[in-house]
Amino acid sequence: MHLDVKNAGAVSVLTLPGKLTGQYAETLKMYLRHSLDCTGRLIVDCGQVTAVDPDCLKILCSAFRLSRSMRKDFVVAGQQPDLFLNAVKTTEYGHCIGCGLETDEGCVWGTP
Repeated sequence: MHLDVKNAGAVSVLTLPGKLTGQYAETLKMYLRHSLDCTGRLIVDCGQVTAVDPDCLKILCSAFRLSRSMRKDFVVAGQQPDLFLNAVKTTEYGHCIGCGLETDEGCVWGTP
């Protein structure tokens, strides 16, 4: 999996391609962490994602929580709502599992 990161000042855009599966989990984690370290606002473009598994979903949720603790913006853009919401519903994340951000900051997936 090749991840594309574009930096424009205080904003970085990380484009995620294809299938987000467990075999790419460590790469995804590394890119997300590095991007958060290097920017004030990270936009994660999921417009090209065709599948997401629980491992990568957990990493994206963890990156969202990390961004809040770092006082940085984390935005998911271009997502296919059905793809991600179905993944959320079929995992333990089925209803915002209490990360503490679902009421104050809003869930990254937009679930109630």
